[in-house]
Amino acid sequence: MFVAIDDITFSQLFFPIKGILVIYDRETKTFSALPGADDPQYVQTNAVWSPDGKELVFARTKAYLTSKINQQNSVLVDEKDVPEFIVDKKPFRYDLYRIPFNGGKGGTPVPIEGASGDGKSNFFPKYSPDGKWIVFCKANSYMLLQPDSELYIIPAKGGKARRLRYNTPRMNSWHSWSSNSRWLVFSSKVNTPFTQLFLTHIDENGNDSPPVLLERFTSPDRAANIPEFVKLPPDAIVEIKEQFLDAYSFYRAGMANERTGDHKGAERNYRRGLELDPDNVEIHNALGWTLFQEGRTEEAVEEYERALAVDPNYVKSHNNIALALVELGRLEEAADHYRKSVELDPDQPEIYSDIGFIEGQLGRPDKALAYYRKALERDPKCASAHFNLAVVALGEGRLDEAESHYRTALETRPDAATHNGLAFTLLRKGRLDEAAAEFRRALEIDPKYVPAYNNLAGVLEKQGKLEEAADTLRRSLKERESPTVHNRLGLLLVRLGRPREAAEEFRAALALNPAYEEARRNLEALAVASP
Repeated sequence: MFVAIDDITFSQLFFPIKGILVIYDRETKTFSALPGADDPQYVQTNAVWSPDGKELVFARTKAYLTSKINQQNSVLVDEKDVPEFIVDKKPFRYDLYRIPFNGGKGGTPVPIEGASGDGKSNFFPKYSPDGKWIVFCKANSYMLLQPDSELYIIPAKGGKARRLRYNTPRMNSWHSWSSNSRWLVFSSKVNTPFTQLFLTHIDENGNDSPPVLLERFTSPDRAANIPEFVKLPPDAIVEIKEQFLDAYSFYRAGMANERTGDHKGAERNYRRGLELDPDNVEIHNALGWTLFQEGRTEEAVEEYERALAVDPNYVKSHNNIALALVELGRLEEAADHYRKSVELDPDQPEIYSDIGFIEGQLGRPDKALAYYRKALERDPKCASAHFNLAVVALGEGRLDEAESHYRTALETRPDAATHNGLAFTLLRKGRLDEAAAEFRRALEIDPKYVPAYNNLAGVLEKQGKLEEAADTLRRSLKERESPTVHNRLGLLLVRLGRPREAAEEFRAALALNPAYEEARRNLEALAVASP
């Protein structure tokens, strides 16, 4: 979870709420979960190796899983989704565990006494290089940037954890050992809103000396953190270039904004990045995507064009500009960009499917089918190709074929649109209960997916569940006003014997579309029936 806070001293609330430990094999270049630290019921994080490589120490607690978080399609959780932490200050605490590596086979995690089960949050463990000690952080709750964070030391083989004597009064964290295991450098905010580095000596018994401020390591308006000792001769580093922010820094910041749905913040960071590097293709492309998400499609196209002017072979921008051009109705141009994309990178089954969709929209069904087949040649499970083929089959009345394609698409893309398509097919086949279940699955995945509300209301009406159908249409109207839906709701209310409410719905339909003759006729008929 990441939340920016308007306080320069403690500017963010950041802590992981789910995750497992994985091992990367540098020879095979593959990732694999570490057994014993891969339980999805827990969040497992902050792993560090023992110097001999035989075990790891990591922070663990119960994963925080809610339906709202599970619906997120993002690595970061936005503050509006977790008011319990932002407003209510709900605690979230970690314990330290050790686990054998065992050649990648893992083992049983064991809590470390003094760093677990103590009603505190224990995190950021670091072994001394001689393997004798572990220093870690302890705070009341959470993890990063905690004002009450203090450093504790514990014998690596087990024993009593104790607080380092000379912690500063405000935030002690981001510590690192020297190669001889006698010095510990750490960050603190005791003097200024910006972290400063402090150096303390650790004797053979694990006792620390009063820390020395390394004040020449940074200027007063800069933060110094995450230090590391480097075993090099004094003259090995000639110069450290002070370039804290470059175009890539703003690109990364914009991507972080994007992940939490903050498109305005993303746009601001991307534009600052482009001030530093006007020809940065990635940033032009990312800015285009942000503008597209904001509904500023023509501006998005301009950014994609700028990216392609710098690099005509940038595949991502060809794909993104094609998507934007489809929305603008410029289908032939969109198809040209998609074709250029697969010319540059033929291994894009989804893009072949997208070209097929455009060909279908342009009234060229044979070409559309040919592109769908190309997509499936490259990936027999290509979800968009199966989805589009289902739409074609449904339109031509081949319901069994449509159902088969939708079900295959769901195997790899279980989204609201695909569940809605399958449900509509089942509705056409007269399987009302199954159809209603699929429409509800669509809404569980995306509670704002209006077509599923409208379709579900139709099923409920056929089942004689008129009140529930009316409530479903009202939920649809909360998401998006529609004269057609107001008119449908009015007709349902007539059947329920509530003419006054029905008249209000017909009037609402006409307010949105004064030329809506069906709603006008329904309102007039109601007036005749209820003088």
